[in-house]
Amino acid sequence: MERKAVEKPEIIKSVLTVITIVIVSAASIVFGILYIENTNIEFIRKYSLVIEVLLSVIVALSTGLAISFLAVNKEAVYKLLFVFLVLAAIFLLVLYITQITGLWDKVDSIEDLREYVAGYGAYTIPAFIVLQFLQVVALPIPGMVTTGAGVALFGPFYGALYSFIGITAASFAAFFIGRKLGVKVAGWIVGQDSLDKWLGIVKGKDKAVLTFMFIFPFFPDDILCFVAGLSSMSVGYFSAMITIARLISVFVTSYSFNGNIIPYDTWWGLLIWAIIFVMTAALCYYVYKHGDKIEKFFKKRFSRKNGGKDDTSR
Repeated sequence: MERKAVEKPEIIKSVLTVITIVIVSAASIVFGILYIENTNIEFIRKYSLVIEVLLSVIVALSTGLAISFLAVNKEAVYKLLFVFLVLAAIFLLVLYITQITGLWDKVDSIEDLREYVAGYGAYTIPAFIVLQFLQVVALPIPGMVTTGAGVALFGPFYGALYSFIGITAASFAAFFIGRKLGVKVAGWIVGQDSLDKWLGIVKGKDKAVLTFMFIFPFFPDDILCFVAGLSSMSVGYFSAMITIARLISVFVTSYSFNGNIIPYDTWWGLLIWAIIFVMTAALCYYVYKHGDKIEKFFKKRFSRKNGGKDDTSR
């Protein structure tokens, strides 16, 4: 009787897990077909039936394998397949929503994007925050465009504030995806080649190079958030660093629009911008070339303050 009492909760748990897998898989297929049927991409429309069948087969095969590996207690493989199905469902849902709402047509224009977000009426602020969140983890929209739309909608201060909330929340989400789900999942989201490239750039100099890259708006910060999660950077350091870096970068970018800080329509304003650009480029080059030395310097100083213990824990 005692053995049966112990086994019963495990059986219920397994059944609920299987039901969840099936629901997520069904969502992936539904959202995928909805996107395919509504897309404006000529290639997808031309071969829609083939793509829909291929999508259904891949999802069904992944579902079957996930349930099979769950049954034989291959937890690592099951979890990887389950994460794949969840991310596929989310990705296809985002594709479908952005397609039917016309968001894909607004990504290159600040004014069009502003009008699009303003169309949500009373929900304009949460819609903009969600847009900034998705811009980091899912949508191929340049951060300058979405931030510019925020400035046009709310003014430099509130535009920066709402951008900061959405972008920072997304930064933490991307970091923990990299930290908890690993390089394969992060590579699937942002592209394995791009991820490997930036992992190679920051290897051995995580804190120095990544901190610098997050402050200046010349780097792919969406990819770098995943890279930070895969690096030796601790959660505490990332939390403090990303909060400060986002505050600086978002507010400076917002107040730079329309020449609020340094004007664009005077000779001295253009000269200052040129000097800033040259100095930033030089600093980028220096940090990239000597990031390992900078990293060692800060580790040495930090370890002295902590009795010789270096903070490289995850």
